Amino acid sequence: MLPRLIVLSVLLLPATTFAQEIGVEPYLQLASPTAIHVMWESDSETDASVEYGLTEALGTTVTAGNDAGSFGHYHHRAELTGLTPATRYHYRVTSGSTSSDIHDFITPAEASAEADLRIVAMSDMQQDWQNTHVFEEVTNEGVIDFTTEEWSDDLAAELNAVMVPGDLVTTGPSYDEWPDTFFTPGQNLFHHVPLYPVPGNHEGDSANFFNFFHLPGNEHWWGHSVGNVRMIGLDSNGGYRTQEQLDFLEGELEDACADADIDFVFAQLHHPHKSELWLAGETAWSGDAIALLEAFSTDCGKPSLHFFGHTHGYSRGQSRDHRHVMVNVATAGGNIDYWGEYAQADYDQFVISQDEWGFVMMEVSAGDAPSFRLRRVSRGNENLARDNEVRDLLTVRTNNDPPATPEALSPADGETAPDLSPLLVASTYSDPDTDLHGGSHFQVSADCADWSDPMAEAWIQHINEYGGVDLQAGDDLADTVIEGLLPGMEVCWRVRYRDQGLAWSDWSAPAGFRTAGDALTKNLLLNPGAEDGIEHWSITSGTLESVTGGECEGVEPRSGGRYFAIGGLCADESETASAVQRVEVDAYAKAIDDERATAFIAGWFRDFSGDDLPEVEVIAIDAKGAKIASSGRHGEPIATWTQLTDELPLPPGTRSLDFLMHGTRFAGTDNDSYLDDLELRLAITPLPDPGDDDDSAGDDDDDDDDDSASDVEGCSCGSSIGGSGSAGWLLVLVLLGRRRRG
Repeated sequence: MLPRLIVLSVLLLPATTFAQEIGVEPYLQLASPTAIHVMWESDSETDASVEYGLTEALGTTVTAGNDAGSFGHYHHRAELTGLTPATRYHYRVTSGSTSSDIHDFITPAEASAEADLRIVAMSDMQQDWQNTHVFEEVTNEGVIDFTTEEWSDDLAAELNAVMVPGDLVTTGPSYDEWPDTFFTPGQNLFHHVPLYPVPGNHEGDSANFFNFFHLPGNEHWWGHSVGNVRMIGLDSNGGYRTQEQLDFLEGELEDACADADIDFVFAQLHHPHKSELWLAGETAWSGDAIALLEAFSTDCGKPSLHFFGHTHGYSRGQSRDHRHVMVNVATAGGNIDYWGEYAQADYDQFVISQDEWGFVMMEVSAGDAPSFRLRRVSRGNENLARDNEVRDLLTVRTNNDPPATPEALSPADGETAPDLSPLLVASTYSDPDTDLHGGSHFQVSADCADWSDPMAEAWIQHINEYGGVDLQAGDDLADTVIEGLLPGMEVCWRVRYRDQGLAWSDWSAPAGFRTAGDALTKNLLLNPGAEDGIEHWSITSGTLESVTGGECEGVEPRSGGRYFAIGGLCADESETASAVQRVEVDAYAKAIDDERATAFIAGWFRDFSGDDLPEVEVIAIDAKGAKIASSGRHGEPIATWTQLTDELPLPPGTRSLDFLMHGTRFAGTDNDSYLDDLELRLAITPLPDPGDDDDSAGDDDDDDDDDSASDVEGCSCGSSIGGSGSAGWLLVLVLLGRRRRG
């Protein structure tokens, strides 16, 4: 019995015998030139303090607070004040009878000193149960080893901040996860470099997050400056996507604009507005915040970026019209969102997406020529390990001369394009700073003097790494093909070039050209974009809704304020649905019966996540109501607004057209089949004899069966190419494949 009694006596010993008094090693927050906050956690309610000094002898002691946490733990925080800027301090913390090792930090320099900075950004280190080691590896073998190899092992001297846009742990309310899966794996870094997080969805709005961190403001959103960078933290979780927070952001940006010492704004929030690897993680409110950052960069002339996470992989892109960069700095531990695993999309804004673990290193220069250099440092994934391989690089300078203004070469001004898919060709790229070509932006307009609402535009970037392949490889960015131009159109085009530092050239002088073929009628559909609800559309099965942007957790319209949801998004969802609008074409009977009429069909379609199927179809109806021809259904399950175009030669006897929209649900509860900006037009081929009495040729008899030339848009009407006479054109086109010259 003796062994059993011994075991029992051990089990009955007080738990404190085995307690480790300091549960979370000291970490740093809110560093300024003259102050810093030291924080840690222990199970001691009393005698918490920080000793610090210019040497390891320390010498000064500050009493720390003792805020009760969970399960007998206490959070301690001490603010060290009266410090000297740009100075190394040594420190250790004490709780009860236990003291930490001595660590060090260096206070930031005054902004006026124009000192350079280095900032680490990483997120989503919540543990993947199959790869529980990843965050510890990213911290020690990643950030620390990379810093040591690039500069030195003096972390306090080499790094100034760690920004973490959310999902620090898997389950925020689970107290033990904080020391076990976040602070302990990261402590070798956090001992020396101040930490600036924002909450993600995995934090669960838990009090643990706000107990472990001390951030300015209300701690859900905050601003803090280090050197020439204004860091801004936002809470993009449900319940905090408010106008109040956007107002706060706007105020921070106004302050950063007015501050002569601030050259850049680095914001962070957890949820993406756009996410190539995981569409389901997108949040519309984040787009509102990003719009404010974009406007700041343009209005103030100071580049900005935002870090985000939520999607477990790396992505980097930039706004087209603003010097704003968007960077997904995940994943530092979470289960990777691999290619093909979820609904995904190739967005124009993004140039690189990679399904890998890793972190981002930001190097910021101040002085007369401020700049930042972004490097993505990869640790690879489960299929291919990488040892701190730099997989992306971007440098942005405030003083950056733009590229030379390009010239629109072909089609040249006054030419007629040989087909309806012309190749737009511009002049060779040139840049005074010898910066490499970063992108090209082509636009097509009905009026050379008015570019406020382009008919079409193509934005092509120098790389597009998507699905593990650079889809832009070898493209010189000097040309693009536009497909789906309508016959007989008079349009203008222009182009501008961007360097890889995000500076745009001026626009080229516009060049006007005409497409071959015959002119088209106006759009014969009424309420083609759901702006008038579902008026003029008849439901033949299921449900049809007119939905505003974000309503019922849907998407944003392609244009205007509404779009069609065919099949039910908000209520009465059905597996299939159809709606129709009948268009009478008696006025074009003569041309139809002479086989000189073709119906041109266009529209924009998408679904929510690449599962459900929106389609359109046009059916030709004779005078007795019989169906005599059909275009067939056309659509595709795709999670971004995409245009379709088609045509249907009208058989003799056609007197009306049924334009149908269909929606089919393949997944989920909602039928996420969306349509917007639908079009139905007729192309009428004139008779070769100008004296023919067919009114499509422009005569003015009283034949009731004329071809209604007044409805035909795009007639020359005495105007020059690209002049005001062509301003009434509505272009149905889609910018698709990009083709290199030669």
